[in-house]
Amino acid sequence: MIVVTTPTGQIGSQLVPHLLAEGQPVRVIVRDASKLDHRVRKRVEVVEGSHNDPAVLDLALPGAAALFWLVPPNPHASSAEAHYLDFARAGSDAIRRHRVGQVVGVSSAGHRWPKPAGLLSAAFAMDAELERSGAAYRALSMPFYMENLDRNLDTIREQGVFSLTYAADRPLAMIATRDVAQTAAVLLIDRSWTGQSVCRYSGPTG
Repeated sequence: MIVVTTPTGQIGSQLVPHLLAEGQPVRVIVRDASKLDHRVRKRVEVVEGSHNDPAVLDLALPGAAALFWLVPPNPHASSAEAHYLDFARAGSDAIRRHRVGQVVGVSSAGHRWPKPAGLLSAAFAMDAELERSGAAYRALSMPFYMENLDRNLDTIREQGVFSLTYAADRPLAMIATRDVAQTAAVLLIDRSWTGQSVCRYSGPTG
């Protein structure tokens, strides 16, 4: 059994069909089951609730060989790190409790950056907590999501302006969420890998 968190998100909604196409049994943790694609809902086990809730995790993780872990964004959280750790601590405890063998987590690029860095530091704190579960862990170290550029479409069309908080003379590493989903699917299906490591992925820079 493979358990998938955030199955209606940008990555999870593409990951679940990959797993089903490979004949994998899938259980999803979702806040609102009505938001699942109806074709997917018929083919997966559903646990409704949030994956920072130990009771929800205790329903979802029995018999799980692998877990896909992604912390949903919360722009209103007073602290990004506290938000990530709220999920990660519940997850780490449950992974240990249910002896989940492999965990694939969506993290961020920039591992080993020595200074506080907002969401990046929060993701790295999550990685450290999940590693403490003792499961084999792969932190997917991802740069800027290509789909996030869509937020600029209105200003490009209406004002002819493209803006981004990034140095204009530096290459911008990006990756498409479909590629993240495909990478996660390969790892979740493969039962041979062990240990804990950071996996760095990026598309062409430009």
